[in-house]
Amino acid sequence: MNEPGDGHTGRVSTWIAAARRHQERLERRRWIAFPLESVRRFTRIEGKHLALIITINLFVSVIPLLILGYAILTAFSPNRSFGGVIVASFHLTGGTAQIVRNTFATAKSGQSVALSISVISLLITGLDVSATAQVAFARAFGVTPLRGFQKYLRGGAWLVLLLASTGIVLTLRNTAAHRPFWFVLVAVPVLLAFQFGFFMVSPRLLLDLPFAWRDLVPGAAVCTGAATVVHAVAVFLLHRWFSGYGHAYGGFGIALAMLAFVGIIASFWVWIAAVMSVYWEHKAGPSAVIAMEKLSTETSEP
Repeated sequence: MNEPGDGHTGRVSTWIAAARRHQERLERRRWIAFPLESVRRFTRIEGKHLALIITINLFVSVIPLLILGYAILTAFSPNRSFGGVIVASFHLTGGTAQIVRNTFATAKSGQSVALSISVISLLITGLDVSATAQVAFARAFGVTPLRGFQKYLRGGAWLVLLLASTGIVLTLRNTAAHRPFWFVLVAVPVLLAFQFGFFMVSPRLLLDLPFAWRDLVPGAAVCTGAATVVHAVAVFLLHRWFSGYGHAYGGFGIALAMLAFVGIIASFWVWIAAVMSVYWEHKAGPSAVIAMEKLSTETSEP
């Protein structure tokens, strides 16, 4: 004899079982399986924690470096400031534009401060950005991180490549905004090529393992497309954050907006490690994965 509620409990169990079967069928589809697996890999490698570390270090080290780089390019002009670049790049107007300009000193007045802060922050926290990126890629690919001098040498090379590619991309994007349409048609493939090349090189550069280039292509292609979307969304959000945070908190609000923007970019970089590893494993196959793990263990032994 059925107890009261047994029928309801049975129907709920049937619905749950049906939902699980439907979920399994969906996860077997490639266009759903890969994104889900990437998200799970991101969670497994503690992506949020790694992204937070990168965010803080980027904000402390890279932002001063960008300000210093702009000051050097303008020969420490007393009439040029990094704030003016932000205003022009994000098309800020009115009170928001004035707050941003007031937040940053001119290149000349901030010369000595920029030099000292940039050098110190690069030595203290800049290399830690690349070291954390190495940890993210090592965890995602299931290999042993580099150690000693080689760790900082390859990490430093990756950081320089990152800054150089970012500078080139930003320069081309800002230049294209004031050029004819044909220049835009040429600039877009160049920008995509720079992004694709950076994603292709990152695993081999950070981990010093002989990944086959052809096995890295799918992940690099996905990351290139995602980078375009993430950049567009982040720029849109930053424009709104400058206005909202700036009017609410002044210069401190501008710093908060930039910190939030850097957080998005840092999270994307860690997500890149998860995506590259997932697509590499599917492309290279189980035997290549086992061989790479073994090679990593052998080369990391003292």
